[in-house]
Amino acid sequence: MTAPSAPTVDVPPASLDAVLMRFPYETWIPMPDAARYVRSEGLPSRALTTVVRTGRRRGVLLVLRTDDVAKVKRVLPQPHGRPRLPAS
Repeated sequence: MTAPSAPTVDVPPASLDAVLMRFPYETWIPMPDAARYVRSEGLPSRALTTVVRTGRRRGVLLVLRTDDVAKVKRVLPQPHGRPRLPAS
């Protein structure tokens, strides 16, 4: 049986991109610090789940889970992963 997933929050794309770019580049930060970046953009702390999931899907964030703390690191200098090719 799997654990229930954390609730997600609708985050406007511009706010999501802004939060992702506030995370330090190539530096691990604890999740509580990541939550502070989320709040600094005017989003509720519970939006952290949405921000981290979206960042991971885009290939922008990595997550490290240890016994005592979870950490996140931004690994791309832009808020989106691979650039999309224009539709032909």
